[in-house]
Amino acid sequence: MNHLTTETFDANARAALTDLQLRGALRQATSLFGKRRLAAAQSLPDWEDLRTQARRIKDETLLHLDRYLEEFTANAEKAGARIHWARDAAEANEIVKRLARERAARLVVKSKSMTTEEIHLNAALEAEGIEALETDLGEYIIQLAGETPSHIIAPAIHKTRHQIAELFVEKLGIAPTDDIPTLTITARRVLREKFGAADIGISGVNFGVAETGTILILENEGNIRLTTSLPKTHIAVMGIEKVIPRFEDLEVFLKLLPRSGTGQHLTAYQSLITGA
Repeated sequence: MNHLTTETFDANARAALTDLQLRGALRQATSLFGKRRLAAAQSLPDWEDLRTQARRIKDETLLHLDRYLEEFTANAEKAGARIHWARDAAEANEIVKRLARERAARLVVKSKSMTTEEIHLNAALEAEGIEALETDLGEYIIQLAGETPSHIIAPAIHKTRHQIAELFVEKLGIAPTDDIPTLTITARRVLREKFGAADIGISGVNFGVAETGTILILENEGNIRLTTSLPKTHIAVMGIEKVIPRFEDLEVFLKLLPRSGTGQHLTAYQSLITGA
């Protein structure tokens, strides 16, 4: 837990509650997410059966967690990956920093990962003189603003188009505009250059399959595909709760996660990575 955040929680909460723009944005977005989720769930006649299956798979995993973690490690390393174990946030950050030092890395590109947010990986890398650049558009906007994500799915949910435009004018030096395609193209141009120059790509993980040592990462923007494939080194930061026993189990979760998260039947990109 972040001690500073805990100390200022009451004041931050009161400030947020008096921010009419923030309240309106959150109300609109969460309402939209809820409607989309309901519609997506109703498109599957066996929705509740799938949820039951997923619960059984997770219960089985937890019951034999040590075995499945060992199996995942063995199969991932057999395929060419290297697994590092961390007991807490500090140790996880030290591992990533050591790997970066060994490669003389100066620039790291990152995909959206709540785990790396929780362990404050960006700050740890920056303390080492390593630039850690977020590549998810929402995360990139928040990083430019010097803020933290306000929503697990949509990090910049509290930002209006006009605020983002002002931010891009200030930070990226573009001509004043609030045209959404222009703003998006600007971000894409800047990030594309960084992908090509990055020494390391860091991602999160949606699922780790014990049977094959495969990790699955879901996304809609394509930045994760670039983060994990263009830099010479890819580091995936994964909590032990992400492991599932079998490859076939993915079929169940791929029907549930996109519908529950964003109201989609399936995300635009699904990256399956096995080994190096």
